[in-house]
Amino acid sequence: MRDTVPTENETGADAFRLPDDAHVGRVRLRVAELERSLRLYRDVLGLVPVREEGSVLALGTPDGVGADAREGEGAGRELVILEEVPGIVRRSPRPTTTGLYHVALRVPSRRALARTVAQLAATRYPLRGMSDHAVSESLYLDDPDGNGLEIYADRPRAVWPFRGGEVQMTVDPLDFDGLLAELGEDAGPWLGLPSGSDVGHVHFTVSDLAAAEAFYAGRLGFGVMARIPSLTAVSAGGYHHHLNLNTWAGHGAPREPDGVAGLAEWELVVPGAAARERLRERLGGSRAEDPDGIRVSLVG
Repeated sequence: MRDTVPTENETGADAFRLPDDAHVGRVRLRVAELERSLRLYRDVLGLVPVREEGSVLALGTPDGVGADAREGEGAGRELVILEEVPGIVRRSPRPTTTGLYHVALRVPSRRALARTVAQLAATRYPLRGMSDHAVSESLYLDDPDGNGLEIYADRPRAVWPFRGGEVQMTVDPLDFDGLLAELGEDAGPWLGLPSGSDVGHVHFTVSDLAAAEAFYAGRLGFGVMARIPSLTAVSAGGYHHHLNLNTWAGHGAPREPDGVAGLAEWELVVPGAAARERLRERLGGSRAEDPDGIRVSLVG
């Protein structure tokens, strides 16, 4: 069942909707120095190096399961690919252009999120914020290049609030004490983000919500889950959101310039061969750019 908001692109012979099991795959981030980035992704978060090719390093969890596992390319499930680009500029803490707002790593349980909080505290890695979104609980931080990261755990889908067909995501204070209580008296050693973690969603700053919705809902086939002033949420299969699209840099914000850290590309995983081929035909290939130059790659 899909609880989605109607769009102007849902009718007619050319209508297309992503299958329910479509989801976000790997994300590729530009960073200035791999070794500096590893101090967060490997040493703090516990992601494991899965594959390295020159200036590109893929990190993930050691489970090697799911649609995003790359057989023969290491013993883990790739989540984040870091591309070293020496001399690039750190991202601004506030959006001034289009591009990446954050990448959201989803952990499989509230206890896993609590263990992550404890690890960030133990390593004194600074948090940018914490929020209860009604559908999930989230931590926010930046990597050394200013690439925004969210680490979150979903609440059960049965308790997600809807009104008028739209999911109601809040920005409330996180119950920090209640979260840490999940650990009990013995949290055990930190072993990194657990197996079953994935890239739950990505969040972009765009220049025009109508144009972005026309691309992500009208062309890619996501369903619209919510529209509020300056933000639209879209997803496949009734998930609260696989993508958030905001205009917090202002309507008509300029494109992200070259030479800045950020998102090089994200993957849209469409497991069904028939749906994937139809989408390839709609896009004219396996790669496309949204109206702001944000690149997506279609994979199975």
